Amino acid sequence: MSTGVQKAGEKVPGQGSPEALARLDVKVLAMVMAHAALPEILETLCTNIEKHHSGLLCSVLLLDADGKTLRYGAGPSLPRAYSESIDGIQIGACAGSCGTAAYRRQPVIVSDIATDPLWAEYRHLALPHGLRACWSTPIASQDGSILGTFAVYYREPRTPDEEHLQLIAHATHLAAVAMEWDRAQAELRSAENRYRTLVERLPAVTYLAELGPCGRWHYVSPQIESMLGFSPADWLSDSANWIDRIHEEDREKVLAVEEHFQKNRDLFQAEYRMFARDGRVLWFRDEAVMLPTAEDEPCLMQGVMYDITERKRLEDQLLHSQKMEAVGLLAGGVAHDFNNLLMLIQAHNERLRDAIAPDAPTQKESLGIEHAVTRAASLTGRLLAFSRKQVLQLQVIDLNAVLSEVAKMLDRLIEKNITLRVVPAPQLWPVKADPGQVEQLIMNLAVNARDAMPEGGQLLIETRNAEIGGGHPGLRDGVRPGRYVMLIVSDTGVGMDSETQAHMFEPFFTTKEPGKGTGLGLPIVYGVVKQTGGWTQVDSKPGKGTTFEIYLPSAEEAESRTPLQLLREDMAAAPKGTETVLLVEDESGIRELACEFLQRQGYKVLHGMDGDEALRIAEGHKDLIHLLVTDMAMPNLGGKELADRLRKVRPGIKVLFMSGYPDHEVLAGGNIGVQAAVLQKPFSLDILAHKVRTLLDQK
Repeated sequence: MSTGVQKAGEKVPGQGSPEALARLDVKVLAMVMAHAALPEILETLCTNIEKHHSGLLCSVLLLDADGKTLRYGAGPSLPRAYSESIDGIQIGACAGSCGTAAYRRQPVIVSDIATDPLWAEYRHLALPHGLRACWSTPIASQDGSILGTFAVYYREPRTPDEEHLQLIAHATHLAAVAMEWDRAQAELRSAENRYRTLVERLPAVTYLAELGPCGRWHYVSPQIESMLGFSPADWLSDSANWIDRIHEEDREKVLAVEEHFQKNRDLFQAEYRMFARDGRVLWFRDEAVMLPTAEDEPCLMQGVMYDITERKRLEDQLLHSQKMEAVGLLAGGVAHDFNNLLMLIQAHNERLRDAIAPDAPTQKESLGIEHAVTRAASLTGRLLAFSRKQVLQLQVIDLNAVLSEVAKMLDRLIEKNITLRVVPAPQLWPVKADPGQVEQLIMNLAVNARDAMPEGGQLLIETRNAEIGGGHPGLRDGVRPGRYVMLIVSDTGVGMDSETQAHMFEPFFTTKEPGKGTGLGLPIVYGVVKQTGGWTQVDSKPGKGTTFEIYLPSAEEAESRTPLQLLREDMAAAPKGTETVLLVEDESGIRELACEFLQRQGYKVLHGMDGDEALRIAEGHKDLIHLLVTDMAMPNLGGKELADRLRKVRPGIKVLFMSGYPDHEVLAGGNIGVQAAVLQKPFSLDILAHKVRTLLDQK
């Protein structure tokens, strides 16, 4: 006769049938596929297993990533205090049922917690809650790694039968499915997060879009906002944003690349300009590939748009530098031949003037010729300054003093409707530069500013000291950080657009009316600043005026005698002599005039037309050669190489270089050796005599 009371461990009618277990499988797997949270799935699994046998209590513990620590996963019927006490236990050879099962990687059956040695250190956690038996099975993934444990508790000592073992195995398998699926989803989310983080931190726009110029964009990374000014939502809202924002001059080229990509499905590659939301023009390099899709789905391309605006700017700068260098070489070559001609004109004019009485009417014509030669030499100097081939008369100068002198001249050049302010900085560092070049630089900038203010305005010229660090944006083209002196010329004139600024340093480029400008002013500024070792920054906008910032390296050495002072000292020395001079010049007219002149001064002159002939003359001359006077640029063997070879066999020989096209790296850089000097053509024969005498008298 049944009492209606179910005994502990007794099977619940209908709950252990294959149909019931199949329903449990469906329930758990449905939760898995619905992406339910793992704790919820494990709670459901435990609750349904407990329904199969009265008194059975289920527990799931999860193994940490460290492979040593078990954490609470589920235990709906276990006392909360007990579940909390075992959360975080370490697996081991004698760590209760669950810790030992995970450690051994095999099931552990403990029939009586009170007496089993595996629970020696943990029974005080279980017994106060009435827990006496615990059977634990490790939960393993398909690759064999341990995910956790599934355990069954009873409140009385007991051993599982075959049905229990089958039920535990079934529950363990379902727990493994849920846990492995959760781990896979976690790894997928982690990979997606890593990919998203990578995409969103790239200095580029990543996108996913349908084919075609107006194909719908499915995704665009957040960088679209920092680059083009559109939020991702704004950009995705209009599929024509991309093609509409491409510069009209590049659009046809991009459409051709797009058409080729649609036909060949290989690789989309294009460089083009785009208008940002605020009107800025940016350069992009766009690269994309085709993604595989189902036949009934639209074709998708995944790509990356790199902002290459800075690279394009550097490329333009390089092309500009190459263009400037080419024109500079041309200017230097013209100057070389022109200076030789001026030298001949000047020398012949000197000889004619010497033969004319001081009060003769023809003296006026002779002076006119000399004045024309001087003006022509000045023009040549401007070309050489632009080409950076001029021998600078470098000296330590006070930029404020030079500016003060130029300001006096500017008063006559600047119209009355322009207010001129000169603001020299106190305790300005000295600079090492050619004062004449610096004067010309200031004049060119001031005149340029004047012409930019036809209706009047304000012209400010000031100086400052500047410590430039390594991160300064102006440092480029080999310019080094350090101490610089700034010359700032600022006007309130018409300003320049970006197109004008891109060409402003090009020779003969001018926006002025015909006859109003040669287009050499700013190129000469560029050449002077570069040759002095500095750089220029320009800030200008149409209608907002222009500011030129010139950075000149500060000088370390103390102020010394100027080249003009040295020349005056030379002029005081005796112009005659009896020493032996080897004169080498490939221009026959100059060679003959200089040879005849030096012979009249008492010197013994040996002469040759180039370096090779000079070496042969020197080898055949047994006596001392005191001085070599040589042109720098000659066929076969140049002046510098000739001097180096002669110094090896005649160590005491002194050298005077003549040049109409000097190599600034050799001459202006000071690489001419000791007991040597340079004469820039054209020069008078008197200056030649004084320079020869000064060199010969040096100890």
